[in-house]
Amino acid sequence: MGAHATIGYARLVDRVARLLGLFLGCAATACFVDIPTDDPVPSACTARTCSEHAYCNDGDCFCDPNYVGNPDALHGCQPAGALSPCETTCGLNAYCDGGSCRCAEGFVAVCGTGDCTATTSLCDGTIDCANAADEDVRVCFDGEVQQWSIVDDCDDGRAISWRLFSQDRDWIWPGPDDTFSTASASESIECLVGELICFGGAAGTRSWGVGLDGRLECEDCCQPCSATSVELEPLTCS
Repeated sequence: MGAHATIGYARLVDRVARLLGLFLGCAATACFVDIPTDDPVPSACTARTCSEHAYCNDGDCFCDPNYVGNPDALHGCQPAGALSPCETTCGLNAYCDGGSCRCAEGFVAVCGTGDCTATTSLCDGTIDCANAADEDVRVCFDGEVQQWSIVDDCDDGRAISWRLFSQDRDWIWPGPDDTFSTASASESIECLVGELICFGGAAGTRSWGVGLDGRLECEDCCQPCSATSVELEPLTCS
């Protein structure tokens, strides 16, 4: 074997030895690849619905390049060359009139995005707005303002605390942690037309109507919700 061949062979053996040493060294020290196992953090854009021709960045919607308008409305981003007398492109089922966006006939703006929703879709039990505004109780409210008058005729020096309880839904006036007082002659509530409302009061160890917790029984302390005022018989201690 020539001198050059001997040198080349020696270099090859040395390289193999080095690689083998690295492999054995890694095996001896238990080399592992660190693979993240944590679930990815949900993006701020996961729950966002932007306009067509728009994109979401850090939870906010923006129109694509060469598009302008309202990026939160379903069709809010329109080509930049389009002429509109409104300050922003009107949303779905809307049009520009006199410089303002208006809903088409039979549609209303309740979603807060610039889009207009059909009136037939309001309060039908199906959520159409991303924020469920079309089923919100403030939109669907079909009620009356009813006045209740309570007179304390119990001469014990105590004001009577009282509440009103709906028998048709889980609702209490003024609330489960608040009470009215006979220190005021009357109170007005907003209630759903026709729902049955029952009075309950207490002062010290005495209770009237269904009581402050609404669990007692009574025969003449309930009235249906209507525009007619309710005047209960004076409350006595007997």
